[in-house]
Amino acid sequence: MYIDGFNLFRRALQGHDERKWLDLEALCMRLLPGYDVGQIRYFTARVRHVEGNDPRAPQNQERYLRALGTLPSVSLHFGTFRADKRWMAMSPIELDDSGRPRRVRVRKIEEKGTDVSLAAHMVSDAMRGVADAYFLLSNDSDFVEALRIVRERAGAEIGLIVPGGKAARGLLDVGIDEMRVVRPHVLLESQFPDRIVDESGAFRRPPSWRSAEAPLRREGPRAG
Repeated sequence: MYIDGFNLFRRALQGHDERKWLDLEALCMRLLPGYDVGQIRYFTARVRHVEGNDPRAPQNQERYLRALGTLPSVSLHFGTFRADKRWMAMSPIELDDSGRPRRVRVRKIEEKGTDVSLAAHMVSDAMRGVADAYFLLSNDSDFVEALRIVRERAGAEIGLIVPGGKAARGLLDVGIDEMRVVRPHVLLESQFPDRIVDESGAFRRPPSWRSAEAPLRREGPRAG
């Protein structure tokens, strides 16, 4: 399983704090009950505080990454997080007195390097034959070529898991063998327990992410 962390966040978790304490192993078991998911690669970038956004976001993310570190099958892969100020044309377009588009200064937030890393790992794993099937959790059509290589060059089964909504047409055109859609109730059923214990001690779900429906399970230490 190859998880595009930012695509998952934007399409299924953003604005739904009660879904963010997501146990990726539990999610995979619910989505793919007929498969033995041997490895889950999670691709993300460490966020930093950006003016106007939740100042607790970096600390909350670090706590979540610590929780993921308790899952034996999960490996973390990091890109970089950028928040740049730049001048861009207004939308809808407005022209100034000289006939040029008016521009405004905006803050552009983006992660860099995660998509390339995900595609590279998927293709490398497939060419080495580490699994029979390779699933992508994303709805980003930038991964079309990686999926095509896995299918045509490595001769492996490919699957797509869409984090809500309709799948991008380009991804479907590759010839997906299996497809799933992540529904809200599956996310809610796949949460870590509020309290987790690892080698460094006990820690809890970020207070702003708490839900009265959080499951009470698996509170013992686990190998990282």
